[in-house]
Amino acid sequence: MPSYGDYAPPLESRAHCLTASFRFFNSRQVELILLGDPACLTGGASECMQDKGTLRLKTPPRHRNITVKRLFLDAYQFVRAQSFISKRFGRQFLPSRVYAEVDITYKCNLKCLNCNRSCTQAPSNIEIPVADIEAFINQSIKNKIVWKRIRILGGEPTLHSRIFDIIDLFIDYQRDFNPSVRLVLGTNYFGNQVHRVLEKLPDTIIIKSTLKSSRVNLFKPFNAAPVDTHYNRFSDYTCGCRIIKECGLGLTPSGYYMCAVAGGIDRIYRYNLGRKKVPDESDTFSDQMSAFCRLCGHFGFHWPTRRSKQSKTWRMAYRRFNRKEMETG
Repeated sequence: MPSYGDYAPPLESRAHCLTASFRFFNSRQVELILLGDPACLTGGASECMQDKGTLRLKTPPRHRNITVKRLFLDAYQFVRAQSFISKRFGRQFLPSRVYAEVDITYKCNLKCLNCNRSCTQAPSNIEIPVADIEAFINQSIKNKIVWKRIRILGGEPTLHSRIFDIIDLFIDYQRDFNPSVRLVLGTNYFGNQVHRVLEKLPDTIIIKSTLKSSRVNLFKPFNAAPVDTHYNRFSDYTCGCRIIKECGLGLTPSGYYMCAVAGGIDRIYRYNLGRKKVPDESDTFSDQMSAFCRLCGHFGFHWPTRRSKQSKTWRMAYRRFNRKEMETG
């Protein structure tokens, strides 16, 4: 595994800048979501050097999942998912065969409010076995599925105890079978432990960071279950939402789902609807959509919030889950 010196940048939120000890400037490919001055990324190391070997980068606008465009798309999806419309025009979203997301752990060092993997509401140290990653890769090769993008997520994925074994497997898959696949690791970029892992990643891994520095962030209220609202009483939950299309198939410690968010929901409700192997194209995931979309705040339209919100169904589910966890120890 290549090493990149002592580049382990701490966040300095007050100064809105990044300071890192500088031995070797690595022009690794980074989605601009990562901290970085465009002039530095294009101009090379010499233009970034300041103050006797210190690398100082201005913090760009962070990646935002909440945008005006996406709010409009969500509003349209709410209308499109009404049962009398879906019966006429069919389902809007189908399971992806080009994008995949792998939730490798539910460990998290930040635990944001409204976490859509329930890392705050129902903390867990569960990790996906490396054997499950191997099986995903082997089944993808056998079934001739050519993924365009695979995201490695969590929780905070850098906290997985065998993160580098997982990274090696995906790099080998990319090199030997699918050179065009984009391997993306999503991270909150928070804390020294996370930085120590990120500095050792090879250039072939694209880092996607939301640059969180606090538990309080602008999210859709994941725990506002549509089934608890009156205005969703005519919704067809088998229509799903744009996450199915934009994010893709989800592999989680509980199995395969139409999206990774659904796997996080199944962890709490324990419906055990995860598929045990890579689904074929005939699998529409209608059972999963019917079960999980009615519980998911990403379905339809919800105003984003920085406050923790939980509807009745979720409050009851978390009480059951946490009580069961205490009983089983």
